[in-house]
Amino acid sequence: MLRKVNCFSVSCLLALSLFNSQAISSEQAAVAEQSENSSSTESPKMTVLTPFNAKYKVSKGRLNLGSAKRQLSQIGENRFTFSYFSDLSFLILSDHRRETSELTINEGNVTPIRYLFKREGTGSDKSTTLSFTDGQILDSEENAKIEAAENIHWYDEISYQLQMKMDLAAGKTEMKYYLIDHKKRDKLYHFKVVAEEIIEVPAGKINTVKLQRIRPGDDRLTEFWLAPDLGYLLVRIRQERDGSEVADAQLEKYVFTPM
Repeated sequence: MLRKVNCFSVSCLLALSLFNSQAISSEQAAVAEQSENSSSTESPKMTVLTPFNAKYKVSKGRLNLGSAKRQLSQIGENRFTFSYFSDLSFLILSDHRRETSELTINEGNVTPIRYLFKREGTGSDKSTTLSFTDGQILDSEENAKIEAAENIHWYDEISYQLQMKMDLAAGKTEMKYYLIDHKKRDKLYHFKVVAEEIIEVPAGKINTVKLQRIRPGDDRLTEFWLAPDLGYLLVRIRQERDGSEVADAQLEKYVFTPM
């Protein structure tokens, strides 16, 4: 919204048949060569657009609320799906969500094509399907046009997150995104990089950049940690309201699946 293994090295070839008298035996050399050659064939450095699957543990203080998943898949040339899934529960309450954005990427710009939202659990089930076509946004379920300024580049609640990763990779430290949310409301999201931190999550210790969502005059605090070395993969997201923690999602495991 799966364990990591990434290494880098340069392979080398050792010919030791002429040096039997040296301290390193041919058996040791074979092991060294095998290790180096093995490293050289491992995955290259991950980018923002390297497909992946990631799983997160979601908690509130010491209380385990459930899990969430994020997935990026490439379905064609410059065409992707970016998805988020969550399965949360607290006492007798439950909340299961799925969000998927089908999108294209051109010269570093993310453009959504179709957005799907579905929520099930305690209370009313809800769903939303939005289509982005020729500068217009259509509510596919109601077959109605959503009123939105045509001179603005609009995102949905998932596609802007991929744009944010690309903007961070491009060196930006402050970003604003206009989007239509799953309730069909227009929103402006404002983010700012506030620190670089090494944090420890269930997946291990990871180098991150820390962002905050800017909400002037609001009692809510939302913080994000993303990993530059992992294509700005989301490592942690934490939310507070009135100084009390609402939820904390931490990366548990992940795997990259390059094409």
